[in-house]
Amino acid sequence: MMVTTDGGHARRGIATTAVSQSTKFVVQLLSTIVLARLLAPEDFGLFAMVFAVAGLATVVGDFGLSSAAIQAREFSSRQRSNLWWLSLGLGLLLWGVLWILAPLIENFYDRDGVAEMLRILGVGFVLSSASAQYVADLTRKLRFGWLAVSEIGALVLAFMTAVIAALAGAGAWALVFQQVAYAFALLAMATAAGRWFPGLPRSAPMRSLVKFGGNTLGVQLLSYLSTNVDSIVLGRVAGPVQLGLYDQAYRLFKVPVQQIAAPLTRVALPLLARRQDDLPGFSRYVVVAQTGLSYALGSAFVIGAALSEPVVGLLLGGQWDAAVPLFAVLALGGVFQSMGYVYYWVFLGLGLTGLQLRYSLITRSIMIIAIILSARWGAMGVAIAVTASLALNWVVLTLFPMRRTGLALGEIVGSACRSFAVHAVVGGVLLLVDSVWLATYPDVVRVAAGLITALMIYGSLLSLVPGLRRDVLPLVRQLPFRAR
Repeated sequence: MMVTTDGGHARRGIATTAVSQSTKFVVQLLSTIVLARLLAPEDFGLFAMVFAVAGLATVVGDFGLSSAAIQAREFSSRQRSNLWWLSLGLGLLLWGVLWILAPLIENFYDRDGVAEMLRILGVGFVLSSASAQYVADLTRKLRFGWLAVSEIGALVLAFMTAVIAALAGAGAWALVFQQVAYAFALLAMATAAGRWFPGLPRSAPMRSLVKFGGNTLGVQLLSYLSTNVDSIVLGRVAGPVQLGLYDQAYRLFKVPVQQIAAPLTRVALPLLARRQDDLPGFSRYVVVAQTGLSYALGSAFVIGAALSEPVVGLLLGGQWDAAVPLFAVLALGGVFQSMGYVYYWVFLGLGLTGLQLRYSLITRSIMIIAIILSARWGAMGVAIAVTASLALNWVVLTLFPMRRTGLALGEIVGSACRSFAVHAVVGGVLLLVDSVWLATYPDVVRVAAGLITALMIYGSLLSLVPGLRRDVLPLVRQLPFRAR
């Protein structure tokens, strides 16, 4: 009988995630390119105003219960059904609250149409609440293939819906329909893949799950507020056009996290949760994960910042030139975000969500205040505040709560700092090459040449710096296609 190890699960999970994320990236990239040319910056700005407020319902509606289901050592069918009903109930309740508050939010923005958009978006959030436990169940059982099929199918349907609506002249409503279509398709496909239906609510041990979910919700809520208060403030102070430029720059900035870090959480969290009682083994996994994310995510952000002008021009078109400096500044902040993303895995995997919440209250509150104060200088002021806050968040979490986890913090931080130094060298050289020798070429040539140049620089550093090789070799051993 063949026994599957955690390492085997990890490699297969990474392989499946890599394939699915590549496919999702193509679909999302195509969506970005097409919709950026069919819709105006004002349309994206209006949708960003609405989504910044309405998206809060998704976070609160889940209540951290998805993470609680994945992290739990033991999880019965009764508990799973109870969590499904609880999530759905919260989603319906929040939709009702959103429906009532919609006119007030429209008055806050002083923009017609906001109330109707909020109410329709609320339908999608109820559907998301209903699908949350199905997605969590697929994740807990490491059924990443089925999860990938569900998400990719939903993305394709949502993209087609948005394009048809945009061609019909729906404007910002095309983006609203895209969100609702995605939520509906994901629920249908995840339900079919999950092959279970919730039973009626019944008595079961729920306290620990709800407590874990509540702490996780606190962290997610703070994170959501700190990453969406910029859209709310800019929408109120600067209007939809400037917000639209900032929103598209921020969407590009989020691509590396959405395509690499967030999906890998589905692989990492259930595997780390199994090693809660094996701290040395847990620590080894975290060091490898920290190294991988620091180099993979960091390189994406640095290359994006150095090539911000041709990247924005190639993906979005000429009407988005004003978003170039915004994207460059945000991408620099992404380097710090990449170095600290594994901390999120650590706190969830060890069940230390209360510790994470206490320090997140500090760092995220500072970020919210900084964004509000900087809004007077427009989108660029907000972008600078976001980048500075991401750097501060990494420093604070490193110096304080991570010291209390019992993990090999020196190895974790050392790996992150080495990656930062490597990225600084690559970014500086790449920016020089692009501005001096490539500036007159078409955007597609500049991006292609820049990527080749970056690969050459990374390859040269890998051959010259022993410390870099010591970081990379353990990652190679984890690759799913490595010969066994």
